[in-house]
Amino acid sequence: MSDDGVRIEITVAAPVDEVWQSFRDKQKILHWHGWEYDGLEQEIDGTFFTDAEETGAHTLSLHGHDVFSLTPVPEGTRVVLTRAPKGTLPEWDEYYDDITEGWITFLHQLKFAHEVQPGVARRTVFWPYAVDLGVAGKPFFESAHQRGVVVEEWGPGLLVTSPKATVATTYGLSDDELETLRQKGDAS
Repeated sequence: MSDDGVRIEITVAAPVDEVWQSFRDKQKILHWHGWEYDGLEQEIDGTFFTDAEETGAHTLSLHGHDVFSLTPVPEGTRVVLTRAPKGTLPEWDEYYDDITEGWITFLHQLKFAHEVQPGVARRTVFWPYAVDLGVAGKPFFESAHQRGVVVEEWGPGLLVTSPKATVATTYGLSDDELETLRQKGDAS
């Protein structure tokens, strides 16, 4: 991290207008942002609409300080999140690193939604700690504190693990299968 904040960058193999809709259409945001919980829709409203402003073509400013910029590249769309430096909102400094890690997860969920499961509704399970689900997968991404693998038996789905949290993004699992997965993580 520099004095200028944190920069997170991914490339999504999809056209810029299509990826942009994943930032401007609430139903499409549900396909990648966060994980299922009772307040997710309110979080999306606040983050992407109430406290957000389109500041240019394919540019979105969140809360007046974090900025998403989408640009076309030969491989699809480059998505860059530039986070304001720590100290911009002192009341949030304690959570700055956790929020940054959350955005890393979410942006890879965006990439996965477009490249592997375009337009398909997902189901997620979140644990606020590291979980060993005993599943193997094909590497999807790796950062300083996270690892994402593609798990075929989840649709295919995406498992993101870190020392502080685990997110399982699944497709096509029944309620019973999802509950079994949740219990497996709770027991680990």
